[in-house]
Amino acid sequence: MKKTVFTTALLLAVYAASSQALHCYVCSTDTNSGCSHPEQNGISSTLCPDTATHCSTYTVNLYDDFPNVVRQCKSGDYSYGCTFSYATSTCACDYDECNYVDNSPITASAAAAKAPILLTLFTAACAIFLSFF
Repeated sequence: MKKTVFTTALLLAVYAASSQALHCYVCSTDTNSGCSHPEQNGISSTLCPDTATHCSTYTVNLYDDFPNVVRQCKSGDYSYGCTFSYATSTCACDYDECNYVDNSPITASAAAAKAPILLTLFTAACAIFLSFF
């Protein structure tokens, strides 16, 4: 009985944590030059509306030294990861503060790789913990 109650409570806690609203960086280099690297420039993430499904980063880099970057909460369908064309890139991700990275194939892929690994580790830790009951 204790095991069932504990397991139910654990599953409810995990569900409640996963259903909380998304936090994204919301800024633009048009109004805040620190938006190019928000985590390094003290920019706080923003609580997105309940309808937000993902964070996004859009970058236009016509001049290497001064990219125009827009980070925001977005709703609707999206393709996880980044797309690149001539001087632009668009990235979408769906976990808290995931749109802090530069829109390069290396950094975006590294950030995207964190979520599944952390979820796997958490699931394994729960399984090991529950095996003791």
